Amino acid sequence: MRHYQLATDLFDDAVAAKLGLNRTDFRCLDILDQHAPMTAGALAEASRLSTGAVTFVIDRMEAAGFVRRRRDDTDRRRVLVDLVPEARKRALELHMPMVMDARASLSDFTDDEVALVCRFLRVSTEVFERNLPG
Repeated sequence: MRHYQLATDLFDDAVAAKLGLNRTDFRCLDILDQHAPMTAGALAEASRLSTGAVTFVIDRMEAAGFVRRRRDDTDRRRVLVDLVPEARKRALELHMPMVMDARASLSDFTDDEVALVCRFLRVSTEVFERNLPG
């Protein structure tokens, strides 16, 4: 598991560098990719950063062309942060070779084996989330 985590970290470092982002900004970009649109407060909570730090993250990502701020259509007082389509495309281009390699490498797994791996990852994620330090 530790070797897997290290490989994932190294891959994320390389992708972040190719995109011209630091790791914190890249982590927030990933959170937005999974949950956008989000308020800055929701992004702060999901990333475990302060709201002030997230404001700077959003400013940097907006200046770099990865996100945009927009008013919430249902509550004009709220501002939502969303990925711009080009950001998804740029990240996908960097991830696609790895995705294709993973598909080919794992293609001989049975449905039951894939289900077991998915269950393992789900349970492991829950264990990590329950045990986040302070």
